[in-house]
Parts: sequence; structure tokens; C-alpha cells
Amino acid sequence: MCHTAIHPPSTSIMCPVCALLHRWRGTKRLLRHPADHAVMLSRRCLCFVACLIPPLLRIGKSRANGMFGVRPMTDQTYTLKQLAQGHRPIRIGFFLVPDFPLMTFAAALDSLRQGNRLAKRKAFEWLILSADGGHVKSSSGLGFDADAAIGRAPRCDIVILCAGINYADAYDANVFAWLRRIHSEGCVLGAVSTAVFFLAKARLLEGRRCAVHWESLASFRSEFPNCLATDDIFAIDGRFLTSSGGTVTLDMMLYLISAVEGRELAALISDQFNHARIRRQDDVQRMSPEDRFGIRNAKLAFVVRRMEASLGDPVEISDLASSVALSLRQLERLFHANLGKSPSHFYIELRMTRAKELLVYTELAIGEIAEICGYQSASHFGRSYRTRFRESPAATRKAERRREVPAP
Repeated sequence: MCHTAIHPPSTSIMCPVCALLHRWRGTKRLLRHPADHAVMLSRRCLCFVACLIPPLLRIGKSRANGMFGVRPMTDQTYTLKQLAQGHRPIRIGFFLVPDFPLMTFAAALDSLRQGNRLAKRKAFEWLILSADGGHVKSSSGLGFDADAAIGRAPRCDIVILCAGINYADAYDANVFAWLRRIHSEGCVLGAVSTAVFFLAKARLLEGRRCAVHWESLASFRSEFPNCLATDDIFAIDGRFLTSSGGTVTLDMMLYLISAVEGRELAALISDQFNHARIRRQDDVQRMSPEDRFGIRNAKLAFVVRRMEASLGDPVEISDLASSVALSLRQLERLFHANLGKSPSHFYIELRMTRAKELLVYTELAIGEIAEICGYQSASHFGRSYRTRFRESPAATRKAERRREVPAP
């Protein structure tokens, strides 16, 4: 501690450290140091060292604990390459949720099998996990026996969750607690398709980027506004890997394999699967308008993209025409010639199709769906919906729920 008995006030100036302590403590006592810090090699430097080292130690400790808005170093600087350290195979656990999509699971698992074959060694090993250790059926009816229940599973380097449209039926506090525990132990967590809801429900994705299937994106953002949901095909954020599902899971696994075992092995696996290009994280999820609607005109494709990107805040048709240097009449002729309908009719159909998807696949309130689809009132939305589908939004949702109830 600084002391005026060691350094007389008459030959000193205020030390920055002591000045800070002086203001903090609110004392009138001046704590001073000699002006000549360059010669503080004797007992005069003891005060400076005593003042400076404890704060530095506290800062170092607080940073290690993730204070000051900084994540712990093990998470902040984490790279997937760290998984390759050591000579044993990387162990990956697949946690299957009932009704999981078979395609996403197969894409993830078979990429590892192919990797072992092409690497001519056991680079990866895997096991199947379930909540109770029992048999789990996919949405296609094909099932798998679990190797272990989550409570008795061996330690894994990576755990990837696979879930489908009925994900909420499998919500379980024990599963959420298990996810938090294995994450705290250093496990890398992955989620494909709607399994991202499990990680968010376990409060592990707040402030993190995650990829969500376009069909569930609005519902996810509404339920978890503090998660950075994106429509990228997959996302990597620290020790979290999320895939929007479907064939994208293969791209995510190839990214993982490339990070761990090298790009050459990932390219060989991609060739074996006749997968011509390993897609980047920020590739689009959905087909392009050219492929989806059979469009061959560049200006028409541009306008359709703008329509799809602005369903919640519709753009005036005249503004759309101006954006591609066409008159309103020219744009209308272009739509009729290529799509068989007017721009306004096509725009409404896009909004109504999106509304039906949200009614069927999410639990969003009808008023929220109306807003997402660019309607200021639920009544106006309801009238437009009846005109398009010959039934009310509530009737569509009710009919879908009846279909989901299994026959006795």
C-alpha cells in the first residue's frame, strides 16, 4: 500500500494508480509517488508494484470468469481444430428426438462413416442416445435402438441433436439440464432442423448465431428474441453448430470434417456422395425463383426476389417496376407472359402461401401471422385468406391438428 512516510510529498507527484484509489475511496489524504519513476529500482518501486499488481490480478481473474462482457477464453477462442488434438477417435453422440427426420440423421452419420473409410483409419466413432435409452422412431417409421440413455452416456466430444416437426412433444427438463451440463464440461453441441429449439429452450443460445429452417424461422424468433436466428443454411458460433436441416446437414458435417481432418478429406467425401459443391454457411436455404417458378427473365427474377423478401412490408408494384427500369404496364405484361397472373395477384399468393405455412407449422397467434404477412389487421387478413383458400385461418389450423392425431 502507498504511504507518504516512504515518499515525502514535497518531492513527489500523484501516481495514476493512487489517484484512482484516492477518488474511489473519497479520502482527502494524498497518496504520492516520486516523480522519477525511471529510477524506481529500490524500495521506492514497492509502492508502485503493490498498487498495480492486485488490480491486474483481479482483471485477469474476472476475464477468465467471463466478466466485462467477455466470454470465457475456452469458449471465445474455441476452434473445431482443437477436437483433433490427441490420438483417439473423435466421439460423436447423436441424440434422437422421436419423429426425427431420417435424411438429416443419415447425412450426418454417413459422412462420418465415409470419412473413416477414406482416411483409412478410425477418425470418428459414434453412438446413438435417447432420453430413456430406448428405441426411437423417425418420422418415416424407421427406428433405431439407442446405445445409451442421456444420464448414462459416455463422455462425447460432440453431441448432435436431431428433431422434426413434433419437437415440442419431447421437451423435457432433464434433457435441458443434461445439455447445460455437457456444455459446461466442454462438449461441442450441434442441432439439425428443429433441434435448435432444444438448445434455445435450454438457454444456451442467447446472444449466439444459429441457423433455423425457413419454415420455423418466424416462430423461433418470436419465442426466442434474444437468440440471433439466421436464415443461413448452417451456422457456427463457438462450441455450437446448427443446421437448418435437410441436405444442408451434409454441408455442415463436411465443414466440421474439414476443420478437424482437413479440407482434402472433406472434398473426397463430397465427391463420393456426388455432392458437386460444399456450400458455404451463408448460402440460401430455398430454391432460387428461377428454379422454383421456371423464370428465365432476369428482371422478373429480381422483382420476385424483392417480393419474397418483403412479405411483411409489401412494396408498391410501381416501385418494383421502377427498380428494374420498367413501366407498370411493361411489368404486368412480363408477369402475365411468364407466370400467367398480374404482379399484385402473384404478390398476394406469396403472402397467403407463407401465412398457411405459419398456420400449419407454428403456434403463432393469427394476429402475429397477419403482421408477418403484411396485414395491419387480423380481419383484413382473414378475408384475404378465405378468398384464397375457401376457409378461415382458424379452420386451416384446426384441420391440420386433427390430421396430426394418430388413429386409434
